[in-house]
Amino acid sequence: MEKPLLLLLDGHALIHRAFHALPSLSVSKSGEPTGAVYGFASMALKVVNELKPTHWAAAFDSPAPTFRHLEFEAYKAQRPRAPEELTTQFRRVKELVCTFNIPIYEVEGYEADDILGTLCRQASEGGIATIIVSGDADTLQLVSPYVSVLTPRPGRPFSDTILYDEEMVQQRYGLEPRQLPDFKGLKGDPSDNIPGVPGIGDKNAARLLQQFGSIEEIYSRLDEVEPAKIQQILRANEHLARQSKRLATIVTEMPITLDLARCQVGGYEREKVVELFRELEFSTLLPKLPQAVVKPQFSEAVTDYRIMDTSESLNELIATLSAAKSLAIDTETTSREARQAELVGISLSTAPGKAWYIPVGHKWGTQLPLSQVIARLKPILQDAALPKIAHNGKYDMTVLANYGVGLSNLSFDTMVAAHLLGEKALGLKPLAFGKLGIEMTPITALIGSGAKQRPMSDVDIAQVATYACADADVCLKLKGVLQRELEEQGLWTLFNEVEMPLIPVLLRMEQNGIALDTALLRAMSQSLGQEMARLEADVYNCVGHRFNIDSPQQLSAILFDELKLPSARRTKKGYSTDAAVLEKLKGSHPVIELLLDYRQLMKLKSTYIDALPALIDPRDGRVHTNFNQTVTATGRLSSSEPNLQNIPIRTEEGRRIRQAFIAEGDSLLLSADYSQVELRVLAHLSQDPALLSAFAHDEDIHTTTASQVFGIPPSKVSPQMRRVAKTVNFGVIYGMSDYGLEQATELSREEAAQFIKAYFERYSGVKAYLEETKRQARERGYVQSALGRRRYIPEVNSFNKQVREAAERMAINMPVQGTAADIIKIAMLKLQQEMDGQGLRSKLLLQVHDELLFEVPQDELEEMKGLVLRIMPNALLLSVPLKVELKAGKNWSQMG
Repeated sequence: MEKPLLLLLDGHALIHRAFHALPSLSVSKSGEPTGAVYGFASMALKVVNELKPTHWAAAFDSPAPTFRHLEFEAYKAQRPRAPEELTTQFRRVKELVCTFNIPIYEVEGYEADDILGTLCRQASEGGIATIIVSGDADTLQLVSPYVSVLTPRPGRPFSDTILYDEEMVQQRYGLEPRQLPDFKGLKGDPSDNIPGVPGIGDKNAARLLQQFGSIEEIYSRLDEVEPAKIQQILRANEHLARQSKRLATIVTEMPITLDLARCQVGGYEREKVVELFRELEFSTLLPKLPQAVVKPQFSEAVTDYRIMDTSESLNELIATLSAAKSLAIDTETTSREARQAELVGISLSTAPGKAWYIPVGHKWGTQLPLSQVIARLKPILQDAALPKIAHNGKYDMTVLANYGVGLSNLSFDTMVAAHLLGEKALGLKPLAFGKLGIEMTPITALIGSGAKQRPMSDVDIAQVATYACADADVCLKLKGVLQRELEEQGLWTLFNEVEMPLIPVLLRMEQNGIALDTALLRAMSQSLGQEMARLEADVYNCVGHRFNIDSPQQLSAILFDELKLPSARRTKKGYSTDAAVLEKLKGSHPVIELLLDYRQLMKLKSTYIDALPALIDPRDGRVHTNFNQTVTATGRLSSSEPNLQNIPIRTEEGRRIRQAFIAEGDSLLLSADYSQVELRVLAHLSQDPALLSAFAHDEDIHTTTASQVFGIPPSKVSPQMRRVAKTVNFGVIYGMSDYGLEQATELSREEAAQFIKAYFERYSGVKAYLEETKRQARERGYVQSALGRRRYIPEVNSFNKQVREAAERMAINMPVQGTAADIIKIAMLKLQQEMDGQGLRSKLLLQVHDELLFEVPQDELEEMKGLVLRIMPNALLLSVPLKVELKAGKNWSQMG
């Protein structure tokens, strides 16, 4: 018979620890704070799955004053009032506990610790092992042969826990668990406002208890206490010592009874927990639910999933697909890297609940030759009249393109739709759960994870078929729900006319790739290596000896222990030496500038100069990046593997890296860059007369701003004045404060504040627009671009000032950046359409912020310039003209 193991959850302590540990998970899309609830649930499920308890219960503090408050009025009086974002989550946690059918113990006049102590005693008397899960070290006094305490490690991730038994407590304190109330009675406990004995610290408290055993024994043998000073202190504060111990001692005799029959793990209705998790957006916790004893009362959805592994069944499928009105498709492959992935199977669905799986690359089992399957499916997949539906369809398109199949008419991508709707979790599984209430099998159930992970081709065909068919089936079902939401929120046009048509354009760009001058990169690597060696030698000379310059711990010791520079924030391994810390230390010692220069070169060398040649595809000798539509909240495209949007261009070394990106043969690279597009968008959105006038007259906006704010003619504006004006012009879009302007310029805080004040007085329309944008964000919970692209910002109504102000800066920035993102996407679409329509050989290669980069045969250069200047300025009609700057050259840096 299985031995019982009781798990006791310390409700309030876990909620508090989770709240402070998980700020990034603090708000759901609806604006409800959920970080503490998620942390509590995650910890509870983690412990249940790892420790396999048979029973569980939860203890909560009562809101009424406890006997400790009545005895000592100052008990916990110093604690600040819990923020409202936290208090609102207590109800949700209790709802969660009740939904799991976990008994809740809460007694007026007592704390949760007292409840835990009483339940532990009762369990121990029955020979039942107990584990307390708490974020509070006070419970360590309850540790015994039958009781352990599991708690998060201080300063570590919330899920990083340590299990205390008697030996572990002895190692930490040098005392037995039963002595911990005496320990606090002597040294006090600032967190609970327990005074202890003034002048007695940790070391003396531990020493006294190791010698005498308890406070009572100390006072019965007070004459033996040494030194005399400590004896005198103890004699004068006996009342405080005894009272502090009483306050610190957990009560184990309370009017409650442990009812094991009610505490059985798994005694809950899974369907109710699933529904609550769906409401809270906790889809990632679904696989961690313990087995429910009470089965959910609902019937499984009827599905018709089939494996097509014979010529006859494939013929039957082709006939069905030929008559279909739409087709959902998903590929199973050997790799997440689409260009390197090999097909394992293809799943297809034409109606809800109906799907087929065609195995083609499994290591064993009955399957058709890949060439035969591709030949039969190709006409259907390339049929431009048949709408296709997929999740992250660009991946499937890339994989199929590896086999010569050009998937056409991808009309709906559920991942792109979900991103546009502001969903945080964009995977097919969480979307199925959140939108349809369908729990899907995680991929790890098939292929495992970590070191034990195996390729999909090793998995049994029948298993993969069920999994893959569900992917295609659910994708088809999601389409209807997501399309309705897009239409209801006014996002259908943006999705249907911009985001979806952009996918094949991005695919073409990725397939085009870009050529590299590897000889130049090799030469740069050698020269930067030499320069880094020189800087390294200068660093050693500066500090007087050698050390490992790449070791943060050794560098921390040099800067803060040896050189005595102003110390920065601490990490687990010492003081931080990251870039932000070194920037703040500039001017304090000559070694700082040397270190910053060394690190900059090291980053360029490792991230780009040495890494890029290794990423060249041997099939065409070019580098291929991935363009992502669903990463940034503003709608901007991002680049990855490698990221070609973040190559620094403000340093000579960064510009030399761009020099390595070249046009092949007799072609040239053509750069088309929107000039100050975000400021022009700001003028359009704010309708500020001064901004509109400046752009209408093609004035230098930064000179104009400096002239108007400083009250001088444009001819009198100095380069320094223009720099300040430029910083503010762009900083306004990001909610720049006087502190931010001070840091970015040579102005004092007062001068910066005065400049910003003068700026908003001159550009009062901008000020009004920013305030109205923040107001709308607070009212709606989102802001939007000129084309309706939304960013949900529920944090804008946060009770936390820092969180709220950060959200307001996001609210200010998003409509401007979002509109700029829409503009360049529309330009890309129209340009590719025109290039195809005119049969041009020119290729669109990269999109970097507000710049497009083309590879253009020299005989098409003038035609392409005309095309770009006709389309890009008219991508979206604004109240001010859009301006495009063109440059051409053999490489990305040297352009004229």
